[in-house]
Amino acid sequence: MADNFSDTVIKNSHSLIDYLRIFPEIVAEQREKMDDFVRLILSGGKSIHVFGVGRSGAVALCFAIRLKHFEKVLNHKVWWLGDEVREKINREDVLVVFSGSGETTEAVFIARKAKEVGARITTITSYPDSTLGKMSDLVILLPGGLEKARGWRYLEAQVSDSPFYGAGEFELMAYLLQEVLIMSIGEYYGIEKRTVVKEHVRDS
Repeated sequence: MADNFSDTVIKNSHSLIDYLRIFPEIVAEQREKMDDFVRLILSGGKSIHVFGVGRSGAVALCFAIRLKHFEKVLNHKVWWLGDEVREKINREDVLVVFSGSGETTEAVFIARKAKEVGARITTITSYPDSTLGKMSDLVILLPGGLEKARGWRYLEAQVSDSPFYGAGEFELMAYLLQEVLIMSIGEYYGIEKRTVVKEHVRDS
C-alpha cells in the first residue's frame, strides 16, 4: 500500500492516460463507420433518439444533451428515451444505443420496437455479434464491455491488465467517443460554439 492516498491517485492518473493512447487507433480503424454515422443520423426522419442503461446510459445521456444543442442547426429533434415526456420513434428515425455487452434487456427491447416501425439503429458496443449488434444498421466498436472473452481483439491485448474496477473501460471510451463526435459534428458543419452557449443561457 502506498504511503499516501494521493500517491495512488497520481499513479492511477498515469495508468488512465497510458490506456487512453489506444483511442485514436480505435477510431481510425473505423473511419468509414464515422462517416456512416453522421450520414445516418442526419438523413431520413426528423428525430434522433438516444438510449442506454446504467453507466452506459449516463454516457448516452451526455451525448443526447450535447447533441440536443445542435437541434436548430441540424434540423433534427433529439430525444432521450429515459424521459417520461418524449416523442415516439417513427419510421426513418434513428436510435443510438450505448451498451457495452449489447445484451442489456431494456436496450434490446427498445431497439426491437424501433426496428418494427422502420427506424434505423446505431449501437455502440464491444460485441458486434450481440443481440443489439445483429439488429443494428451500424455498429461502432469500443473495447471494455462485460464478457470480455468474446471477440474484439483490443480486449485481451489492452484490457486484461486494466486498472479499472467493474469494466469501466467501455464507459470511459464511450464518453470520449461521444465527446469527439460532438466536437466533430460542430466543426464539420460549421456550428459556432456560441450557438451551444445560447442553449445554456436561461432568460431571467
